[in-house]
Amino acid sequence: MQVQKTGGSTFPVGSLRRANHELQKILEKLSTAQRINRASDDAAGLAVSEQLRSNIRGFKVATQNISDAMSALNITDGVANQSTAILQRQRELAIQSRNDTLSDKNRAALDSEYQQLTKELDRIADGTKFNKQDLTSGQGLASGNAVIQSGPESDNQMTLPEIDIRSASLGVQPTSIATSAGANQAIEALDNALGSINSQRSTVGATVNRLYSSVNNLNVAMVNTQAAESVLRDEDMAKGLMELTQARLLQESSTTAFARFNEINKSYVRSLIG
Repeated sequence: MQVQKTGGSTFPVGSLRRANHELQKILEKLSTAQRINRASDDAAGLAVSEQLRSNIRGFKVATQNISDAMSALNITDGVANQSTAILQRQRELAIQSRNDTLSDKNRAALDSEYQQLTKELDRIADGTKFNKQDLTSGQGLASGNAVIQSGPESDNQMTLPEIDIRSASLGVQPTSIATSAGANQAIEALDNALGSINSQRSTVGATVNRLYSSVNNLNVAMVNTQAAESVLRDEDMAKGLMELTQARLLQESSTTAFARFNEINKSYVRSLIG
């Protein structure tokens, strides 16, 4: 006698497989602490989550970019402060040379120091660099065209101010205090130079404050974006444990049902044979 398999035997097998599959998915979520581990878990949620992750990484890099720019500008401000001290000393020498109680020889001695200070202005301006880029010579980062990527999007950009504290740009280069008339012209040129360098320092300070505000905004945005990404992607552990308990109960029930089904089939076969 030939015994046919009952078509209903696929039902307990399929039920058991589904129970095992669901149990594996729940265990994976709990072990990784993530609700979305692959696109099939939540296709739309994964797309949004990945975009948020890109923004988070962009916020971190942009924060570093701004920190580098602030470091460069702080160096610029320190150098400008030193240059201001040099200009103040030159003005003292010019005022002294303007006094007609001095002889030409006295003025020549004062002018010697004056010219050396002018050279020092240029040496400082040309030698101040950040990552091998000029900071105070109107070139490189001081050109007025240096762009800082200050956010995760392509249009999140800021431009560093133009800074040029070389003697020629300040109007100090051609001056001399070797004569009384020259000293008089030098005083006027130095006053203009001090006004120019103070204006540039104010711009640097304002830019640093703006960059500092941008860093704070980026940090707030990054925290909020991380929270949003966590809501989308992270597993609710309490809910996951509840689902794990349900899945295990379902798996045990399916296993018991499958075993019982096999016993019934065997008994049925034996009754037919016997």
